[in-house]
Amino acid sequence: MLDTMPRAVALPADGLSELQATPAGAFWLAANPATGRKTLWHWANGESRAVTPPLYDVGSRVNGYGGGAYACFDEFVVIVDNPSQQLLQQPLAGGEARPWWSRPDARYGGMIADPHRCRVLAVEEYGDGRQGSQRLVAIREGELEVIAQGSDFYGAPSLSPDGRWLAWVEWQLPHMPWQRSTLKIAELGDDGLARAIHCWDGGTAVSQPRFASDGGLIVMSDHGGWWQPYRLEGETVQLLCDWPADHIPTPWQLGENHHLWQRDGGIVVRLEEGAAHVLHLDSQGHSSARYFPDASRVAGLASAEGWLYAITQGVGHTARLERVRFGHNEHQQLFSLATQDISLVPETLTITVGGDEWFTAFLYHGDGKEAQAGTPMPLIIRVHGGPTSASYPVYDPLVHWWTQQGFAVADINPRGSGNWGRAFRERLAGEWGQLDVEDVIALADELVAQGVADVEQLFIRGQSAGGFTVLNTLAATTCFRAGASLYGVTDAPRLSTQTHRFESGYLEWLLGDTASQRRQSPRYRVDSINSPVIFFQGDQDPVVVPEQTHAMAAALQRRDVKARVVLFDGEGHGIRHPDNRRRLIAEELAFFASTSHTGR
Repeated sequence: MLDTMPRAVALPADGLSELQATPAGAFWLAANPATGRKTLWHWANGESRAVTPPLYDVGSRVNGYGGGAYACFDEFVVIVDNPSQQLLQQPLAGGEARPWWSRPDARYGGMIADPHRCRVLAVEEYGDGRQGSQRLVAIREGELEVIAQGSDFYGAPSLSPDGRWLAWVEWQLPHMPWQRSTLKIAELGDDGLARAIHCWDGGTAVSQPRFASDGGLIVMSDHGGWWQPYRLEGETVQLLCDWPADHIPTPWQLGENHHLWQRDGGIVVRLEEGAAHVLHLDSQGHSSARYFPDASRVAGLASAEGWLYAITQGVGHTARLERVRFGHNEHQQLFSLATQDISLVPETLTITVGGDEWFTAFLYHGDGKEAQAGTPMPLIIRVHGGPTSASYPVYDPLVHWWTQQGFAVADINPRGSGNWGRAFRERLAGEWGQLDVEDVIALADELVAQGVADVEQLFIRGQSAGGFTVLNTLAATTCFRAGASLYGVTDAPRLSTQTHRFESGYLEWLLGDTASQRRQSPRYRVDSINSPVIFFQGDQDPVVVPEQTHAMAAALQRRDVKARVVLFDGEGHGIRHPDNRRRLIAEELAFFASTSHTGR
């Protein structure tokens, strides 16, 4: 199987991230195709080159999900070395990196450059993952100063163009940043430290504060039910666009940027029908132009020297860096990890459940004879993580490969997913493992009824929170022939005491008290699971610890239910190394085939 699998299948479709732009060009992180390590790249003067050596791995571990792992200056960048979490200064002209700052028990992320004071502003997380603390800090070479401390979490620092004002986001346990967070704004003194700190609290959540070119501050807030842009000036708060749609994804990581503002309006990412659209908003909040029309997912925006840069994905391409010139019909594709793009256009499904509620899915039909003849096909339903993340209608080499093996694939966005407004995102409150399971079963039933899926060959896979849904689905129905759980949650009460601090209060919101958590945990519903399950797990996972996965598999095996654990050395919450990803895909397909009456 590994011998015949194209290496591109194991590459993540979203392998580019953390876009920034300066007058010197564009910068971004790209997954190394051979190792999975993140390399910092720079595009300038018509060519791309790696800034960091191949053996380096650039990445933050703050909150377990990272983000904001580098900051750009005129002649160098400051990066976070993923293994050690120390900060290194890497010259843009080449040469050896040298230490900028380190603390043995600390992690850094959300970094931005403060060129006025030759320092980086960053979120510092120190102590162990369960009992640690965070603060907002400023770091010159070999010197650290505290900007703010006292809150449980910090994120999204943003500096005004003149360097006088700093904005950031704070939140407290038990909340996640998209549930309840506040905006802080500080004037910086001559010494670079915060003077008067002002607070704006919309009563819900805020994210991605950004200063416009004229110094105005714009922040995304969902207190109106959607992630929408608001401009703050003194005591005045102005809604810049009232279009009922989210304009950023759920903020799981630091350092994200999905909106830019200039004197004549802004550039935003609008999420509608599950897809992203890059739009220009005029001063009245109306969309007057669309950029990157082939994009259906946008990982980040940046601008410099009259150019708008974006990392995009679409139904016809994996992640790539491209740019357009403001005010001109000039478009350039700058960088992509893929050597060939093949369009795989999904069918968008909206399915009604519970009377007046709904969920969506993207269906990818197979390439084989069955699909061409309209014969019901084996079906894989994929459940995303979060559970407040989302699936997008984009080209994924793995999905394409599955369709070539004779499967149809459905990416589901069950109730509780992001990108559909606050009410939809919060629908799972206290009902995780119930409503999402209902949606998965409803999708399977619908596709069988349509004649798309073979009722005897239904499979399900999910990662992280999606693994929780997979296992609870298998406990609720026998319609699935087998399931795959990728580092999935199995024991919520134990997880709430073992997982890292960032999500330590999340499970109570999703499931309720300890009794409810136990009732909805797959580990305590083992007697209801009769379908075979394969588990994939990293041995260094700080979110879902390996002990959970081993205990779940052992409990199934004691009941003579076919269960297998594939453990990956050195992997965390997610399988990054391409060789490990290839093995995962091959093992998963072989497991599904071993349970199928056709032996596919």
